[in-house]
Amino acid sequence: MEQRNTLNWKTYESITKYIYETLRKEFNVSIEGYGYACKVKGKSNIYHQIDVLTSESDGTRSYRTAIECKYWNKRINKDTVMKLWAIIFDSDIEEGIIVSKKGFTKDTQQFADHYNIKLVQLRETGGEDKDIQKELEIGILDLKINSILRRPQILKIVANTIDGRLIALSEREQFQIFIEDGRGGKNSLFKSIMIFKKDLHNGKPYFVIGKAYNFIGSTLYYHNNKEYISSIDFNGILTVKNENNDRKYTIVDQIWLIMKSIFEKRTFTISKFGYISEHKGLDKGL
Repeated sequence: MEQRNTLNWKTYESITKYIYETLRKEFNVSIEGYGYACKVKGKSNIYHQIDVLTSESDGTRSYRTAIECKYWNKRINKDTVMKLWAIIFDSDIEEGIIVSKKGFTKDTQQFADHYNIKLVQLRETGGEDKDIQKELEIGILDLKINSILRRPQILKIVANTIDGRLIALSEREQFQIFIEDGRGGKNSLFKSIMIFKKDLHNGKPYFVIGKAYNFIGSTLYYHNNKEYISSIDFNGILTVKNENNDRKYTIVDQIWLIMKSIFEKRTFTISKFGYISEHKGLDKGL
């Protein structure tokens, strides 16, 4: 189903087909055809084009319904009803329905009522629909999330200078501390920390792991100091935590279209995702 806020005549026909196909599933309705290619041959040997043609059975007999879609920016007059009545009479089609965007004149309603032609207004929602709920709750998503969080934690970082001194480094300053190799390449301490954390991920949980990385010929820059180092030692531990989270989300859809049946006094709302629900408080009987 189309999920846009603007329509054209072709989409209007497709939506009408979808609505009647959905509403009448309990009556075993099938769509025999719709669109320009949907044509029936009358007793006059003339072919008539019908926008949507349905067939259904009530258990004892089968009958067809011709549905005409009028995506016009004006109300439908009785000539349209007369034309549809002539088509269904010539084609032995049992029922007729006219679906209009802008509604019908009073003469049209009187003429259609006399010849048992159903009239339906199908339009987009507007500011005048104050009694129509603008959102539709279509379900609740209940998520049960069981996750295992593996977190590597740095315990100590120590740089070894070429003259045997130890320099303590802080993980919090990983982007302010740099290491330059003998070829002129320069990286922050962050890169070395990430390499060690990857090694921690592969280790046993809750065991202190130590690892030394070779930096012979490299220069350490920290706190405006410059030191020649041979290696950096890391100590860390891998923690594991089980977390269970139960979350509920209400899934809401916006009301897009309103369908009002003139004689049967029923109103349906159609959401952007294609959900159809009857507007409460009105008489039943499609």
